[in-house]
Amino acid sequence: MESNHNHNHTEKLLEWLNRCEAIAESDLFVRSGHPEDQVLLLRATLLRAAADGVDWREILRSIYERWHTERPHFPDLDAMAAEIDYHLSRSNKT
Repeated sequence: MESNHNHNHTEKLLEWLNRCEAIAESDLFVRSGHPEDQVLLLRATLLRAAADGVDWREILRSIYERWHTERPHFPDLDAMAAEIDYHLSRSNKT
């Protein structure tokens, strides 16, 4: 049973990672002149992953390591993590 739980957890993590990866790799936001929307969408997706019980920090770390040189408009890892922590703490108070 524990093995099945770990498999499901890994599957969920990969699903969320794939969603975030698709957002990060899209150059549509930059071409349209709204790279900030890419950051907002990525943050919202990470918040949804957190609500789904997934380790959003692991996803963020992976996305940042892969994309930070090609997406200079992405906040640095610590800044994005702080923003997400802030939003999570606010949502936990309501």
